[in-house]
Amino acid sequence: MPFIKISNVTLYYDFFRADITFSPLARPILLLHGFAGTPESDFEAQLPHLRAHYSVVAPHLYGYGRSSQRHAYTTSYYRDDVAYITALLDELNLTKVKVLAFSDGGIVGLLLAALHPQRVESLAVLGAQPTINEQDVAAIRYWLLEKPLSEEWQEQLAQLHGEPYWRSLPSMYVKAQEDLVAAGGILITDEELAAIRCPTLIMHGARDRVVSADYARILHARIPGSELLLFDAGHAAHLRCEQQYTAAIMHFFREGKLHE
Repeated sequence: MPFIKISNVTLYYDFFRADITFSPLARPILLLHGFAGTPESDFEAQLPHLRAHYSVVAPHLYGYGRSSQRHAYTTSYYRDDVAYITALLDELNLTKVKVLAFSDGGIVGLLLAALHPQRVESLAVLGAQPTINEQDVAAIRYWLLEKPLSEEWQEQLAQLHGEPYWRSLPSMYVKAQEDLVAAGGILITDEELAAIRCPTLIMHGARDRVVSADYARILHARIPGSELLLFDAGHAAHLRCEQQYTAAIMHFFREGKLHE
């Protein structure tokens, strides 16, 4: 099984070779999943389309899936994830990748493009945010701790992350968001967003109750030359608008832009 040890963290990853590439020079696609997900759960419907034309790097981020389990999140965990991902890319001798990212993974993807612009050829993110406030934390707390988790999601979490570990994730995550707000709530600075130079597609569910679509508009305004695509959906727009989402990312990665 493919694992990489980085400091005291072990990351699991899959590296799928392309079936037929659009071009021998086509960059691999790096998948960055969201909270309590894995590449397989967050991009299940897109993987066959992506693998048909691109090699795909699909790590389980620290704390999830087959990677090392967490005992807590620090306020630097997004930036720590960037360091782990760059170490993985170095291990695989990948100088530059295209990035497809969802939610928390979108924040990691944005930071990767800002801090290591030479590593990212293009970037497509869904459901990301550059800052967090008390209202956001209240929405996350309701979603994870106050509203009962569906039996289906509980079964998925147990399958992806194992018993009893998965049961600690919601409370640890809410505590991390509270700590981030207490630390100022800045996840990515305006200067870092302005430093992103690759083609960037910002996607969001217009009816997202977890991460406001206003954040997508802010990202679009702050990232030079970025494009904005809103779906008639909530946070999981890639599931609710699967065909539209898949068509958009495939076109974007092939052409380097969504619109003419």
